[in-house]
Amino acid sequence: MNICSCGNLFGDQYSQCPRCDALQVFGLGKDATETEIRNAYRLLVKVWQPDRIHDDPQLKEEAENKLKDINTAFESLIATSTELIGRQRPVYITSRAASSETVPDSVTAPRKPSQGYTTLVVLPDRTPPPIPGFWQRSKPRFAFWGWFILLFGIAAIACVLLMGKSIRTFFGVHSPGNEQVANVGDSGSASAPAASSEAAQPALRSADDRQPAKTHAETHAETQQAAAAPRPKLMPYVTVGSTREEVLAQQGPPTASSDDKLVYGKSELYLKDDAVVGWRIDPMASPIRVKLWPQGSVDPELDFFSYGSSKDAVIVVQGTPTAFTENKFEYAGSVVYFQNNRVVSWKNDPASISLRVR
Repeated sequence: MNICSCGNLFGDQYSQCPRCDALQVFGLGKDATETEIRNAYRLLVKVWQPDRIHDDPQLKEEAENKLKDINTAFESLIATSTELIGRQRPVYITSRAASSETVPDSVTAPRKPSQGYTTLVVLPDRTPPPIPGFWQRSKPRFAFWGWFILLFGIAAIACVLLMGKSIRTFFGVHSPGNEQVANVGDSGSASAPAASSEAAQPALRSADDRQPAKTHAETHAETQQAAAAPRPKLMPYVTVGSTREEVLAQQGPPTASSDDKLVYGKSELYLKDDAVVGWRIDPMASPIRVKLWPQGSVDPELDFFSYGSSKDAVIVVQGTPTAFTENKFEYAGSVVYFQNNRVVSWKNDPASISLRVR
C-alpha cells in the first residue's frame, strides 16, 4: 500500500488514490471544494456533449468516452463513505495506465517486511504552525488604542486652550498700555455706527444748504469748544457705575437695547439711570470684560469663604461673578446667597466653577 499526497492510501498498481484520480479528470487540485467540483462538472458536460458532433465519428466517440469518465468521476466524488463501501475502484477510459515509477509526493512502505520487523509508514509532515505569542495577538489592539489616545490628547489640549482664552477674556487680563481714547461727539455720547452716520449725511447737507454760511471765527470757536469738551476714557472693563456711553465705546453697538438693558449675544448688561447696576455674562458664547472690585478693605490672601463672609470676601476669593443681584452672586452654575451683605448659603456646581468654601 502507498500513501497519496492527499494522505489517503491506495494500491500498489495505481499512482494515486481514487479521489485524486477523479479530481484529475476535472482538472482540479486535491483541496477542491464541492462547489468547485459541481461547477467544473457542469462546464465539462457542456463542452464534451457528443450530440453536437456529427461530421467526425472518431471525435464523437472520443467525446462519448470523455463524458462517461466525467460522469464516473462525479459520481465517485459526491458519493458518501457508506456508498463507497464494497464499490470497485472506477476505471477511466481515457486515462493512461498507471506509471510503474513511484509518485514523488507518495512514500512507499515495504511490501514484504521481514519477519520480526514492523512496517514503517512515513506520513507527510502535518505539523501545525506555531501559535502566535501575546505580542503578535495584542499588537493590533495596541495600535488602535495608541491612535485613540493620540487623538483624545489633541482634542483635550484644544479644549484647554479654548477655555483658557475664554477665561482670560472674562476676567479681563489686559495691559494698561492698550487703553485707548474713544472718539465721541460734542454731547459726550459715543459715535454712532458708520452706516447710520452715512445715512444721516444727506439730510445734514440739505440743512446746511438752507442755512447761511458760518464765518471763520464761528467755525474756529466751535472747533475749540469741541476740543475742550470732556472725552470719556475707554475703560478696559465694564463695572458697576459705567455709563451707557462708556459701554458703547468699549463694546460697540449691542445686538439689542432698551432703556434698562444692553444685550450682546447671550450676555446682558442691566442699566439704571444710564449706568450699569448688574449683568449676566456668558463667558463662553458672548464674553464681555466685566470687573467687580471690593468696596472695603479685605485680606487679599484669603483662600476660602464661609457662612457670614462679606460680599467683598467672596469677590476676593472667587473673583467677578458672571451674574449678580443685591442678594445673589452667580458663578456659572454655582450660586452664593446673601442677606444683609453676608453669606447665608450657597449652591456649588463643580462641573462649571467650583466654589472655594468651608
